[in-house]
Amino acid sequence: MAFTTTVVGSFPRPRELIESTKKHTKGEVTQKELDGLVEKATRSIIAHEEEAGLDVITDGEQRRSSFVSFVGDKIPGFKVMHIAQLNPDGLEILKRNKVQLTYMRAVVTEKLSDAVLARDEFEAAKKYSRKPFKVTLPAPYLVMWESWHKEFSKDAYATPEDFAHAYARLLRKEVLRLKDAGVSFIQIDEPMLGDLTEAGDKPDRYRRVFNELYGQEYRGFKEELRLAVDLLNEATSGVSGVRLGVHMDRWPNKDSPYFDLGYERFLPELLETKTDQFVLEYTSAGTGDPAKLVKEFPAGMEIGLGVVSVQDYEVESPETIVSRVKRVIGSIEPERIWLNPDCGFAPGMFRTFPTDVAFAKLRSMTKAAEMLRKEYA
Repeated sequence: MAFTTTVVGSFPRPRELIESTKKHTKGEVTQKELDGLVEKATRSIIAHEEEAGLDVITDGEQRRSSFVSFVGDKIPGFKVMHIAQLNPDGLEILKRNKVQLTYMRAVVTEKLSDAVLARDEFEAAKKYSRKPFKVTLPAPYLVMWESWHKEFSKDAYATPEDFAHAYARLLRKEVLRLKDAGVSFIQIDEPMLGDLTEAGDKPDRYRRVFNELYGQEYRGFKEELRLAVDLLNEATSGVSGVRLGVHMDRWPNKDSPYFDLGYERFLPELLETKTDQFVLEYTSAGTGDPAKLVKEFPAGMEIGLGVVSVQDYEVESPETIVSRVKRVIGSIEPERIWLNPDCGFAPGMFRTFPTDVAFAKLRSMTKAAEMLRKEYA
């Protein structure tokens, strides 16, 4: 199908669920009560996605504390710690570098053990819809930067690379579990790779932050890119029979010498990634020209084109979205173009975004897809 519509992953959690999650940690809400609220939120999100007319849906990540740190709740070997425990000046470091991170961090402190990461979420959600599901998983390179600390992690894994490869091997097992369960689309989230668009001889702002918080060292642009690609391929090695995607964010920094350049900076290494689709962000100024990238795609590779912003509350018109899609038409076939928001609407539990605005944006996006199909399909 041409111009398939989907989402990146997360949706805002209801206030009742957020407050009850806090109370649960204090013993004021039972697990049964919390589970009931999670089910209610998941059912509501899926109903809204179907009403919006999306072709491929998610469970909204309603069961996750954040898109990445939830691994600490699922996989033995992690310890969830406050950012101030990693560095007493943690909050000041974030402020100084103009970086937003969730305050609770999943840090590896022991050898990892295999465990279900997301299949249980899919099994709980699929009863609410017959539509194809996308399930998201945090990438090995991302988790390496987010979770390996020079003091807390070194006894379990001497280097961040050792840890990343161990996690990649576990992630592959989960990818296979999800495939066997009938998931239509497995998306591996790799924002740390996307942030590398701002790096060069010097690290980007996120790696500067992780250097101060965790003690990890920047390896250099090409070395970081090579490591990220190798880890992705380790996690998907030999996997077939399910659509695989890689989501990379793009938060352009006007202070970066690479402002206005996009993911084409990763060529040709990026195209070695064993994936069916790259899910990319293109609504912000400074993200570059998507046509430059897709012209280099091998036959069959798809783009999940970010066409609505998750950074503002303005609902784009279908006509505006159509104009954004037309940037790549002529460089890649319509059947290889998917439409999605730039990112998740609420990648962390405490990230607020009006639910009505989110779904108004999605309805506009599906109307744009209908317009494009009439014109091109």
